[in-house]
Amino acid sequence: MAIADRLQVRGIQSGTHASSGVSGGSTIDLAVLTLDDLGWICDCSLACEQMFGYSTDELLGRHISMLLPQLPDTDLVQDERINPRLAFLCRCAIAFDARRRDGQYFSSELFINRLDRHNVVVLVRSLQA
Repeated sequence: MAIADRLQVRGIQSGTHASSGVSGGSTIDLAVLTLDDLGWICDCSLACEQMFGYSTDELLGRHISMLLPQLPDTDLVQDERINPRLAFLCRCAIAFDARRRDGQYFSSELFINRLDRHNVVVLVRSLQA
């Protein structure tokens, strides 16, 4: 099972439902992406495919700025830690523009954490009703 899918399963087991199609309770659109330290996509969840309209194969090896255009020149990691400014913006629930395959933009919230020494996990939650 891929890292992103394991994270998604953990969320469902703890009572948080990721993406549409999960029966019972409220549904939260929560895409999970695993990135390397430079922002290249290594893995993504099924909810990510549904939210953005790309298959996993189309996303692997692409830069996160393909989905989150505000991040093309942002260093995700500085001195082995999440970029402090990016972490602050995420904690403040600042809305980030996200772009679907069809070119449509939507507002989203980001949650970013260090996964291991060379990877970052980004959770993207749609703010659309």
